[in-house]
Amino acid sequence: MDITFRYIFERVDMFMKIEHPNQLAKLVFDDRDYGTIPPNSLAITNFFTLSPRGLAMNSVLKTPFFAISQANNIGLQLADFVTTIIGLRFESCAHIQPYFDLLKPCIYAYMDGERRVMGLKLIRGAEKE
Repeated sequence: MDITFRYIFERVDMFMKIEHPNQLAKLVFDDRDYGTIPPNSLAITNFFTLSPRGLAMNSVLKTPFFAISQANNIGLQLADFVTTIIGLRFESCAHIQPYFDLLKPCIYAYMDGERRVMGLKLIRGAEKE
């Protein structure tokens, strides 16, 4: 499973434990290709049911849902919009800064003792040659 997913799952788990300790989070993935559903679903389910890190995440449903992309799926469109703003911000696209400034207060953060922990984690890919 992609390490990016693990980071996302850790943040979802921490958010649920802090903000909604008696509830479970549902993971919903936007399906872009029918061929990706079985391998992704198996890898994610195995992470939650077989790995020590996944087993410790007891505030997340162990089986993901996959949504079929549709023009009227507002929740997934919003997620795409938010991730585009964040991605462009960290690619230093100056024109996106006003939108990121509006979005930033909505990004979850919590205090871990004296340290402020952001719900956003930037994972940079390999440097381009």
